[in-house]
Amino acid sequence: MENSENKRTLEMKKRDVLHAATELFSMKSYEATTMSDISKKANVSFGSVASYYGNKEALFAICIEQPLEEFVEIFLNFNKHTTSIVDELRVMIKQHFILFSSMKVYLRLIVQVIAQHKRFPNEINIIFQHTEIIQNAIAKFIQYGQELGQLKEGDAKMLSVAYVNFLFGTILSYAINPSEEEQNEFISIAIRMFGPIG
Repeated sequence: MENSENKRTLEMKKRDVLHAATELFSMKSYEATTMSDISKKANVSFGSVASYYGNKEALFAICIEQPLEEFVEIFLNFNKHTTSIVDELRVMIKQHFILFSSMKVYLRLIVQVIAQHKRFPNEINIIFQHTEIIQNAIAKFIQYGQELGQLKEGDAKMLSVAYVNFLFGTILSYAINPSEEEQNEFISIAIRMFGPIG
């Protein structure tokens, strides 16, 4: 019993360190963030941070990699075989706005890695692999909608890239998240990007 309680406490502390590191790396940058900053923010000892994750470089890599699996899984959670493409687009896009809004701190960290891709070659490869999974799934959904005659013909791959970039740019350009009214307008704009017929 005590052993499982200790294990749970350890996992909570590791999670706190990961959240603190992600937030600090996102706000201050990799270079400006120290292990000491992270330990203070997570309210754990400096030695604990090193014990859990090794060095700053390893911790940064985990901050990038670990959330990606869950992010992709949530992103791809939509009905890919619906008979009403526009209705599903409305639901899907709203879910994507919620997802991107809830992970804004993490997405800012992703943008830093993209901007410094030569500095972080391993991390950028992992980001690109996961981005490709997302874009391919959206492209297949667009092709499916085109085959049903519910979306205009067009380059599904390029549309999927434009859609993901639209989400990134729209959410990250707001200091706080868009209001519900603004979000609904952005959803309508995003739907038009897919080229609905009728």
